[in-house]
Amino acid sequence: MQPIDLDNWPRKQHFELFKNFSQPYFNVCVRLDAQALYDYCKTNQYSFFQAYVYCTLKACQSYDSIMLRIIDNQPWLLNSVRASVVELTENDTFVFSYFNSANDFKEFANHASNVSKKAKQQPLFSDAFAQTEGQADLIHISVLPWLNFSAFSHAFSEGESLGIPKFVFGQFDKHTGTMPLAIDVHHSLMDGLHVAKFINTLQGTFDTFCKG
Repeated sequence: MQPIDLDNWPRKQHFELFKNFSQPYFNVCVRLDAQALYDYCKTNQYSFFQAYVYCTLKACQSYDSIMLRIIDNQPWLLNSVRASVVELTENDTFVFSYFNSANDFKEFANHASNVSKKAKQQPLFSDAFAQTEGQADLIHISVLPWLNFSAFSHAFSEGESLGIPKFVFGQFDKHTGTMPLAIDVHHSLMDGLHVAKFINTLQGTFDTFCKG
């Protein structure tokens, strides 16, 4: 992790403008072309869920703007990122699983399966939650596979924001081959142009994954 030279950063004034807003995040909903990824996972008996979480982590690592965080009221650039992922349990509540990035999908899938299994055996406020949640090097991922939504809003606390981006993936539409994605980012760190560039990066990661 390295500090951004604020005085020479083109976003200095934008950073100062938005960082103290009571709700500094903005939301964009898009549709991703996920047909090739879905088909590839089915053919190779991979978890579609694990595949798009893996791709999201990989895309984040490839795009600096989404790796920015606010620490002690200053912008910092992360070197790596982990995912805090909401997962459904048998009693229709949820827990958080914490997935590390990996260069190889099979390594990631094995790691994610083990983490998920352990997380679903623990309460929401688990040791992993206490040790991990709220740390800067996270992205937040939620999944709503029952809903083909076109808009989304999050619950927000009034605590100090770290600028962690939030992703919500919706239902894969087998008729169109698309799935909705809602992305929330901190306006001090990113604008709409940066979100668009990230979405292109994520789509490219989906497409590259299918090439093995």
